[in-house]
Amino acid sequence: MKIKNILLILIFLVVMFLGIKINAQETESVQKLRAGMFIKVLVTDELSTLTADVGDEVSFINIQDLYLYETNAVPKNTIIYGEVEDVLEPVQGRDGAVKILITKMITPDKKVYKFKGHIFTENDNYLGGNPTQSVYYRKVPHYTVGLRPHLQAAPLNVLEMGRHTIIKPGAELFVVLEEDVAIK
Repeated sequence: MKIKNILLILIFLVVMFLGIKINAQETESVQKLRAGMFIKVLVTDELSTLTADVGDEVSFINIQDLYLYETNAVPKNTIIYGEVEDVLEPVQGRDGAVKILITKMITPDKKVYKFKGHIFTENDNYLGGNPTQSVYYRKVPHYTVGLRPHLQAAPLNVLEMGRHTIIKPGAELFVVLEEDVAIK
């Protein structure tokens, strides 16, 4: 009879423990960084179209805490890694450009999150690639009613040769997420 009571109490404690554990797992807060969210980062190493090759690893550092409700989803000093996805060499009429694909982030407490994103720019996510100035101009008379004509410089279709784009360490950029990331 005593062994039966002890066994019954033991089974009761195991069932109670499992119930508490399952409840704790259900209440564990999982936040999601949604696609389209921006994260402000600093460049840690110089990035240049002169030295960058497709597949090179680049790193950035998060400079401020990013909160979702009351949870610090992306703590300050989180390292964000990416790789060079495309490099456009400078040509006549356009500076060089580089496109970076963001692949993962590692928080200060060593949690690793894999995700997909890009460094955001208005130039189809290419850093650089600005158009260059005209090399030659011609003088064209400009007529105004009631005034005598004056000469105005009009650009010709001959553009300068582009330059390599260099992103210095410490430059502030934005990472835009392209898919949801679950943060625990």
